[in-house]
Amino acid sequence: MKRTKFILSFMAALLFAAVVGTTFGAPAGAGALALSMIPRPQVGVLKVGVTPEIWTNYIVENIFKNNEFILHSIDESQYVLQGDVVHVPQAGSPSGVKRNRTSLPATVTRRSDIDVTYALDEFTTDPRFIPEADKMELSYDKVASCMSEDMSYLQQVIGDTMLWNWRPKYYIKASKTKSADYLVHGTGVRTGLCVDDFSKAKTVFDRWRVPHDGRCVILSTDMYKQICDDVRNSTNENLSAIYDHANGRLVKLEGFTIYERATVLLASNSTLSSVAGTQYFQFTSTDLNYTPEEYEDILGGDKTVDTTACEIGLFWHPNFVRRALGATKMFNNDNDPTYYGDIYSFLQKGGGRMSRGDGRGVLGIIQVYSAS
Repeated sequence: MKRTKFILSFMAALLFAAVVGTTFGAPAGAGALALSMIPRPQVGVLKVGVTPEIWTNYIVENIFKNNEFILHSIDESQYVLQGDVVHVPQAGSPSGVKRNRTSLPATVTRRSDIDVTYALDEFTTDPRFIPEADKMELSYDKVASCMSEDMSYLQQVIGDTMLWNWRPKYYIKASKTKSADYLVHGTGVRTGLCVDDFSKAKTVFDRWRVPHDGRCVILSTDMYKQICDDVRNSTNENLSAIYDHANGRLVKLEGFTIYERATVLLASNSTLSSVAGTQYFQFTSTDLNYTPEEYEDILGGDKTVDTTACEIGLFWHPNFVRRALGATKMFNNDNDPTYYGDIYSFLQKGGGRMSRGDGRGVLGIIQVYSAS
């Protein structure tokens, strides 16, 4: 088979050279024959440097893969200035409305518009070194494998940070009976998530006049299991029927589309004070949430978690949270003479915020800590 393919290729090369020689002269024909016989690299084997444009496009196209929840927000990417800062002109308060006006002339008002500005976070991967020997000898494309791995971790960190940027001002408490089964971090016991908590979140959103369509909630894997167990084991046949046993999924409850993620948010304790006239609470001190970096250190065993740490889920509506992506860059140094291989890294800028300063439209649900 190989011999036949070689003969056919050689005959095609001779024919091509003859045509070129007839048209442009004998030297050109000889050159064409020589070029035709140069072996071509095998498909899938990396012989040249990495093309940055291909991988930056890959980042942009896949940044929300496994982070689909981020897409349920208002995109402010068009307002990014020089890839670093979001500058959004925001309308002020609307004019007043009176029924059966009796006093004339009416009071003239002027709308005072404001500008919302916030800086994007800069996400950079650690530089990756690919030895020349690995590129030439391994049976798989190590460059593509390493880059895909880095992209996956970049996506995870951006998702963590977006949740941090959307972290709530107000909370309701998970109300399922305390149990050690609901303990994820720290010591003692915790309350779990149940159907009644979703009903309470719905009531809060209704009173905030949040639109019914599009409401979402994101839960950690552990909190997601808690609500699935509560629905699946319910004595109410209509309720238990909404759990998809075949796929092990609970898609929607009380009007909220449910998203699951390995981690969402974590607080150092659940010391909350009630907000007068409401069903929700605020932290008694300023901000007790762990940052995305602290949470990663906790999961990696590099940081000790507080014994009272509690997991947090997040209810929100897309109209009340924002996202923005800025510059995407790949830095590469092919055939580095000091490392005898290639070095590359990635940079992505992105950020987000809650839409309203009063915190409405975003609601946390937090476990309650108890020592026993």
